[in-house]
Amino acid sequence: MKKIFSSLFTILCIAIIFLVCPHSAHAHTPITIKTTTAETDIFNETLQEKIISLSKATPLIVLSEKDDWTKVQYKTTTGYIKSEILKSASPQYMLVNAKNEPLVRVTNTQQSDIIGKLYINSIVEVYGSASTDFVFVKYGNTAGFVNKHALVQPTAKAMTVKSSADLVVRSAASPSSGEIGVLRKNANVTMLTNLKGWAFVATDELSGYVLASGLKSPDKKAEAPKPPKPKSGKKIALTFDDGPHPKVTMQILKTLEKYDAKATFFVIGQEAKKYPEILKTVYEAGHEIGNHTFNHTKLTTLSLKQMKGQIQSTDAVINAAIGQNATVFRPPYGAYNKTIVNQLNVPIVMWTIDTLDWKHRDPEKTVLAVNEQAKNGSIILMHDIHQTTADALDTILSALQKQGYEFVTASELLEVQKR
Repeated sequence: MKKIFSSLFTILCIAIIFLVCPHSAHAHTPITIKTTTAETDIFNETLQEKIISLSKATPLIVLSEKDDWTKVQYKTTTGYIKSEILKSASPQYMLVNAKNEPLVRVTNTQQSDIIGKLYINSIVEVYGSASTDFVFVKYGNTAGFVNKHALVQPTAKAMTVKSSADLVVRSAASPSSGEIGVLRKNANVTMLTNLKGWAFVATDELSGYVLASGLKSPDKKAEAPKPPKPKSGKKIALTFDDGPHPKVTMQILKTLEKYDAKATFFVIGQEAKKYPEILKTVYEAGHEIGNHTFNHTKLTTLSLKQMKGQIQSTDAVINAAIGQNATVFRPPYGAYNKTIVNQLNVPIVMWTIDTLDWKHRDPEKTVLAVNEQAKNGSIILMHDIHQTTADALDTILSALQKQGYEFVTASELLEVQKR
């Protein structure tokens, strides 16, 4: 009789665990996150009654997919959404950096139920932008909302898989977590953290946690020799501030393509957040992306915390759109000091030719400013938010090309000037 009771008690405990912790029944089944591509609704199982409305770019947990409908979970709501409204989400990787392990909650409020905790120094996937103090994250098989102030940008380090064995990539820093894939011997990876013997690595194909003991620093002797430096010609850097703009930026891209010209776009965070696809198009066309703060505030008038927020929030938006941070920085109004410089991991790029296109809005004056001042090594300041600038660009590039100028990014020009 005692054995029967013991067995029944065990079964009852297991049943309770499955009810209370639904994800534990599928510990090795990866959670899939998708985002909405437009404003839409979640419907009940009849597919007729609306449960809740969602805005564009809302991250959702995918529970199942069948035909034209996908079963999803959003906060405490479970229902169905048209599959055509969803797209696979590209996460931003962030490092957990806080005094205490941050709590993961069901909703973006301090009072909502707690799902779990995040390990300090772990890497989490962040989906969507933060409209409040919370962001939606995924770590292994945990997905929910966490305070954004517990997350920072990780530092990337190049590493190589040791030649002794392949490495299994897992969804979390645990040997029992789900297997994502395998890294082959001698593969090159980017390491973002080392957490108690587990390293989070990323490649073009996959990302996740591997045993840190299976990695080593790249063998410098084995690196391919660097190509010889090209002979220096006449080079000039075109830079555009304050975008992206849904119309003007695209017109500028077409003109740049016509002349095989590369440029640097110093973007405003709040504009990049509105038009991430435009920013991605700029980046994929081979142009350089620079940080120009979140809302064009004069940094020298801000506190240290406010100043860092302007820079870091913009980098976060850029990273979410193109998969990497800005490679250069330009302070609004050209105002900066030593404190600002100390917060940057990238060069500050100013200008040598100010076209004042923002002030006069006259294509002829913009062209004249360039023609009168252009010389080898010039950095031209323009803005990709004014139609008059886009109208002037073809004439500017045509004239400079006839003079033998090559159009390069700001970073390329700085590299040439170091030689």
